[in-house]
Amino acid sequence: MKKLSSIWILIIPIISFFVSCRNAENTLSKAKLRNIVEKQNDLLGACFKEGNADKLAAMYTDSAKLSPNGANFIIGRDSIKVFWAQDFKSSKVLEMKTTVLTIDGNEDVIYETGKAASKFLYNDTVTYEAKVKYINVWRRQSNGSYKLDVDFWNKDAVVTKP
Repeated sequence: MKKLSSIWILIIPIISFFVSCRNAENTLSKAKLRNIVEKQNDLLGACFKEGNADKLAAMYTDSAKLSPNGANFIIGRDSIKVFWAQDFKSSKVLEMKTTVLTIDGNEDVIYETGKAASKFLYNDTVTYEAKVKYINVWRRQSNGSYKLDVDFWNKDAVVTKP
């Protein structure tokens, strides 16, 4: 019995060491996480300005969840593509500035909160500006890229509206 206790006293620290080393491999610095997210946000902004629902939908995982302000969840890349294609019929993003407020996660999953300010052209006649606060979850893909798995936002304030 004493030998068995001694073995566990040796095994538990060894297992703990290997588990902590594995987790350390998966950890990225806050600066690296921020760099990844800011690059992804730049790509998102370009897709919005282009008004290309196909390119925008490709930024999401197959099972992504989109939660637009005041609407039900939209689940899956194909449904998200339909949502953005419909949105782009009436509004065009002229400008978009994203500010990351907080960031956390690891190499596999990155959690981001932030604010975005955008200027839109609505029905080719009226321009307006809007601000939103958001939460994004980026999931690393097998090819090393990151895609949105959760995209959640609420209106922060309307700056100007005719």
